[in-house]
Amino acid sequence: MNSVFAVYGIEVSRRHLSLVADYMTFTGEIQAFNRGAMANNASPLQKMTFETTIAFMREALLQGEEDSLNGPSSRIVVGALTRGGTGSFDLLMAPECFEKTSKEHGW
Repeated sequence: MNSVFAVYGIEVSRRHLSLVADYMTFTGEIQAFNRGAMANNASPLQKMTFETTIAFMREALLQGEEDSLNGPSSRIVVGALTRGGTGSFDLLMAPECFEKTSKEHGW
């Protein structure tokens, strides 16, 4: 793929290519990575982030589709944290622990 993009002067990170490869093979079979495959498998917001935004949006509205916001693309579109990395958990601290720590450090 890099050689195809290189003809147009486009460089693609290996990490991005790895993500595409993971998406194409996560079911155990090779899937196409195009708007046709996306139309059948993805959530409405994920489809809209791919290529033909208006067409996917119109179809989602006419069909009354809903998005569960489980995927990173869908969550990013609405400004929510993705459920991975530092967005995969909440950190809770008891107020009394914070007070003790802040006094010790002079905060």
